[in-house]
Amino acid sequence: MASTLQELISAAERRVADTNQKLAARPTGTGMRPRLRWITDPEGPDGLADARSRLLRQTSDAWSEADRAAVGGFLQNQIRAVRAEDPTGPWLEHLTTAFDYRAWHRFTVERQQNGSRHSAAGPSSGGERVLAASVPLVATASSYYSSAGNPHAQRVVMLDEAFAGADDRARAKCLGPLAAFDLDVVMTSEREWGCYAELPGLAIAQLSRMDGVAAVLVTRWEWDGGELERVEPPAEVPVVSAATPPDGPQLWTTSTTDA
Repeated sequence: MASTLQELISAAERRVADTNQKLAARPTGTGMRPRLRWITDPEGPDGLADARSRLLRQTSDAWSEADRAAVGGFLQNQIRAVRAEDPTGPWLEHLTTAFDYRAWHRFTVERQQNGSRHSAAGPSSGGERVLAASVPLVATASSYYSSAGNPHAQRVVMLDEAFAGADDRARAKCLGPLAAFDLDVVMTSEREWGCYAELPGLAIAQLSRMDGVAAVLVTRWEWDGGELERVEPPAEVPVVSAATPPDGPQLWTTSTTDA
């Protein structure tokens, strides 16, 4: 079990390092470079720092008896603590909770700017706070998708009410990294169309409705990084009444809504 934890923690640290490489290569427009840190939780279990140090110092095959005793004792204490909180729970759940190394760590975000590094939670403008929160997430998704065996695999990120509360320039700065990190984005918003120079291309579907009409009008648009153009649906795709749905699959239909 200790050997498996060693592999998982080491893999997580490599993922963080890869994410930080991506962040360092793509500074924001203001020159800010966010950085992720994955550190042991200061409020984590007793003995965590020593056990983690021994886990990562060398392969388990080379551990001394002192290393094995320290790491084994730490893991046994985790099992005892979980069982004390839930004496009648299933054994498998006890082990799953006791050995969840993710609960022993926490993420923090730093920002480097003008030659100095500060906590992203420190004083900064609203736009920089949005960037410090969103850009590391984008980089993390990109790093995760990079593990796909097929270089042409879709790299989908779905955003609901994306960047609500941020002004137009801040949203443009947040959307730009999505393109820079080569992510495929599906986004919903009550007002955001994403027509910014930072985005080289978008397909947009605008949904409109009227009270008392059991249908939704879909108008389609395309943004090429510089111009917005209305796109007509293919002539062979029918507009189907919501009251009389057709048999079989359809490319698109109108639908009722109470929103």
